[in-house]
Amino acid sequence: MIKSYWKQTWALLWQNKLFGGLYLIGTALPVTMTMIVVMYFHLLTAPVYPELNRDRLYEVRAVMTYNADGVLIGGGYCSEAMVHQWFYPLRSAGKVTAIYTYNRNLNDWLQLADGKSELKVHTKYTDPNFFRVFDFDFVAGAPFSWSDLESARPCGVLSASMARRLFGTEQAVGKRFTMNYMDYTVTGVVRDASSLTPTSFAQIWLPYTHVPGYGNYQEIGSGGFTTVFRVQDEKQARQLQADVRDLVRRYNVLHADEKRLDVDCPMPVWKRNLVPGNMEVDLPAMIRFWGGLLLAFLIVPAVNLGGMISGRMDTRLPELGISRAFGAGRGYLLRRVVRENLLMTLAGGLLGLVLSWMLLGWGHDWIIGLFDTYGLMQVENEEMLVTPAMLFSPVLFLAAFLFCLLLNLASALIPAWRALRVPIVQALYEKK
Repeated sequence: MIKSYWKQTWALLWQNKLFGGLYLIGTALPVTMTMIVVMYFHLLTAPVYPELNRDRLYEVRAVMTYNADGVLIGGGYCSEAMVHQWFYPLRSAGKVTAIYTYNRNLNDWLQLADGKSELKVHTKYTDPNFFRVFDFDFVAGAPFSWSDLESARPCGVLSASMARRLFGTEQAVGKRFTMNYMDYTVTGVVRDASSLTPTSFAQIWLPYTHVPGYGNYQEIGSGGFTTVFRVQDEKQARQLQADVRDLVRRYNVLHADEKRLDVDCPMPVWKRNLVPGNMEVDLPAMIRFWGGLLLAFLIVPAVNLGGMISGRMDTRLPELGISRAFGAGRGYLLRRVVRENLLMTLAGGLLGLVLSWMLLGWGHDWIIGLFDTYGLMQVENEEMLVTPAMLFSPVLFLAAFLFCLLLNLASALIPAWRALRVPIVQALYEKK
């Protein structure tokens, strides 16, 4: 049955090549634009290496401090004391890691082997749990240890591409590199991550005890750390949020005469990826804006295609009149016309999907740059990594199919219905 419909649709396209070409292009372009938007948000929110458990990752970032009169006296990230006294011991926290983020743009420079050249690198200062919270694939070695962190041993983990650039091989465990004029030892090498995973991405990962002044804030309150939790399920996530709120409440009761803390409730990492810094995530506003944009991508081509199909149906009135004269019902003919247009829409949608893959695969730097207004996903010395595994997803196929289905119904249903309401005699007369 489907084969016969496809043959009939193909024959109709060949009868009017201009109509067929315009129809395919008119479908492919809006699908391309729509899928680029959908893929961008898919990359920010879906499970992507090394954040394969994004739906189970939560973070605490913003901490505000007020005096007894309610006046804001400080704000920032979590202090080291808060991480050690509050978050590490939490039973509901699952796996916990602290990432130094007070100064995201630390000027870390590698001194290369020629003794003259330097290379700016993207570093992340954290603890050994970082590699348990995030699912990095080690191609050599292992993470640095807690004793390395506590003793501030000069060591770190390299990305595979950085290891190849420095040593010509990924098997670099035990080798030494110089950064900021200090020698470090490689403890492990991991498969490259993409800068589209900003919470975990780096080229070099080091113990946070190498950050000057990392422990300046020894009291519970604001400091320089983002804390990331990996929970087992939604139930544990709710318990984690309740425990953090309870810790804040008890602290404020004990220090009511001195100060008061306002701490972000643990938020899913995928939500935090949608906005920069400590800005509030306004999901309804984002849905209205991007939903309106996608709706425009649907309505504008639907109107154009509807006009083309309406003109095409005028030329097919005799054919429909003959079918109805021989007993074909309006419902049958309506379904046939919609199916024919659906096949053409799916062909255009497939073309649009391929175009969106090509654009994001080869031009992802400038396309992502259109969305990333703050440059949080740009790395100076490394091309943005977008792998096929990040772009091929059943969710994306489903989104493309649903868009094509809506586009087909919006553009074909009304013209077909209007054509089928023409009386049989008038439809046959159109042939003269």
